[in-house]
Amino acid sequence: MRHDTLATRLKNLRLAHGMTAESTQVIAAAIDIGSNSIKMTIGRADGEGGIDQLDWASEVVRLGQGLDQTGLLDEERIETAIETLKRFAAQARERGAGRIVAVATEATRAAANGGIFLDRVRKETGIDVRVIDGQEEAALTFRGVLSGSDLTGSVVVADIGGGSTELISAHDGVVQVARSLPLGSGRLTDRFVAADPPQPDEIAACESEAGAVIQALPPLGLVDRLIVVGGTGEYMARLMAEDQQIDLRTVRIVISKLLTLSAAEVADEIEIPEARARVLPAGVAIVASIASCLHPDRIEISRSGIRTGLLLEALADEDVATAEDAATFTGAVDVRPLDHDSPAKTDGTVAEDSFRETMRDLIGERWRVVWEAIPVALEGANIEGVHDVRVASRRLRAAMDVAEPAFPTKWYKRLHQTAKEITGALGEVRDRDVLLEALHVDRSAAPAAEHPGIDRLIDRVECERAAARAEMERYLRQLLDGPLWSELQRRFGILEAPANGSDSRDGRTS
Repeated sequence: MRHDTLATRLKNLRLAHGMTAESTQVIAAAIDIGSNSIKMTIGRADGEGGIDQLDWASEVVRLGQGLDQTGLLDEERIETAIETLKRFAAQARERGAGRIVAVATEATRAAANGGIFLDRVRKETGIDVRVIDGQEEAALTFRGVLSGSDLTGSVVVADIGGGSTELISAHDGVVQVARSLPLGSGRLTDRFVAADPPQPDEIAACESEAGAVIQALPPLGLVDRLIVVGGTGEYMARLMAEDQQIDLRTVRIVISKLLTLSAAEVADEIEIPEARARVLPAGVAIVASIASCLHPDRIEISRSGIRTGLLLEALADEDVATAEDAATFTGAVDVRPLDHDSPAKTDGTVAEDSFRETMRDLIGERWRVVWEAIPVALEGANIEGVHDVRVASRRLRAAMDVAEPAFPTKWYKRLHQTAKEITGALGEVRDRDVLLEALHVDRSAAPAAEHPGIDRLIDRVECERAAARAEMERYLRQLLDGPLWSELQRRFGILEAPANGSDSRDGRTS
């Protein structure tokens, strides 16, 4: 019999029990039902905070065409959308996606028959679509961009869709402010662009409309970079020279080119559907208007966006907050749709105060749940105690991530870091708990001749676990014995004493 080394044997057991970096990641599909296109990305977590894309699909449906005039989704386009979603669902399942998550944006949420459309989608495709508002759209987009882009400095992310545009201002990766604007390539095309190729005055009208909406926003300050997300940015870049630095001048060169080409010619040149090429000039006009208003030092293109954010949400540890939990706090980003008819309504003081109080209560509750779970993890009688603290701390961090702009950095950042440390402190123990469970299962099924080798592996992992657990216990007891609980009560108004018996005055356990 061949005698494997411990390292080889451990590797093989990890593989057999789904413990490799690739195999432990569940495959999921994320679908974005937009006003112009329906897009899908199939992927799994890459282990470094990003997504390993396995497959993708895109179909131009123009679901939102005519919506501003009728208030309804067109029946023919509904049929096309449903057929597209049936194909996407089949493709996702063929690629091994165990979960399909889908969101619908501006067109569906604005249409009077949007609910009827979604009911049909659920019945005919099995996909349960979540309608998201500008708040969630911006939060998911930013999460996707953050996973694949360097966001140091002052950055504005622009996600230009068919019916709306999300503008997200961030500094060193932290959201400062975000807005959902009633601007979209399809929406402006329907309103202003009749000719093909478009006429200069039609594109000028698109840019003027976009400028009026953007200038009604509170000033965003100096901007180092404008990052354009989605199809508009990607297709705009295809009309430029390769590796060309992008600035406002190059964007205007693209507009000049689009004024000379029909939609069919654009579609042929950059290999996109003609229907998508038809709305591209208005989308590029929005980019030009944003750049004119913000004066960024440079413009960049990012393919990561809402679907990447969705996949990161879906592919997070399966025990992290559910989509319903996430919906509770996604509105924490300061995203308020701008009333196009009343651009002067920019004072969000009352809304921000209400949001801050809501998030204060939510974060306080999340901290209380973490605090109550820690003694069970310390007791060690049930290995799920460690797991429960990790789940609770991840839910806490998710809420604190989104709420960060609403609280003073000086103390909030420190507590945010503590939440992150709690998750990390339990990770090594939990990983070895899972591996030990797998090893014992493997031993019970293996021939007796292989038991000594498996036993050596079990002994090795148990030693590693003991060391990791000692470090975990040291850290958690420091938290319980320190002033953290008192600070949490003061910062987040936690009134109920934790069930573990912590003294609310000094954070010590009884």
